[in-house]
Amino acid sequence: MFCYEPRPCAMNNQISDNFKRSEFTDEIYAVLGRAITIAARFDASCKALARSPFVRIAIATKAALEESEFEELLSKIQGKYNNLNRAIDSLSLTGTADEIMTKARECRNELIHEAAVSSEIGFDHMEEENIQQFMLYLEILLLPIIRGDALVSAMISTSNDEELSNYPFSKEYESRYINWVMERF
Repeated sequence: MFCYEPRPCAMNNQISDNFKRSEFTDEIYAVLGRAITIAARFDASCKALARSPFVRIAIATKAALEESEFEELLSKIQGKYNNLNRAIDSLSLTGTADEIMTKARECRNELIHEAAVSSEIGFDHMEEENIQQFMLYLEILLLPIIRGDALVSAMISTSNDEELSNYPFSKEYESRYINWVMERF
């Protein structure tokens, strides 16, 4: 977790004393806003996937099935995602889809709940080195979220019998996405 330790000072309750609008701070808040937008998109995609018939069947039947029967059901559902599994393999990611999703969820939570807290004192009060560390921290959090979002989107497309594109599973896609978020004018 990125942590900026401000110099000790008296608590100031007036927002206008800590947050000055400038081109410099607007750029950084724009990056943070786009990063939060990516996290929100991932969250919305996960909610849409949770409403899909396959997931609903798995959740509804888990309590009624033995562990081995439930694993068999999951294997059958996963069999529907053969193209998706090939797309994941093309990324050369380490880990299963479950691990990718867990990492994406953890990074999303950290971005939403912790990264934004780092901006509480205002970016005008941070040294350039701390701002660069903050930007790197955001980028590190974003990549797993982007991968998780691509995975969820592909699962939704597959359950809708839509054609899968390998583009969201390419390094070029990840790079373009990261660059869009991190762009400062």
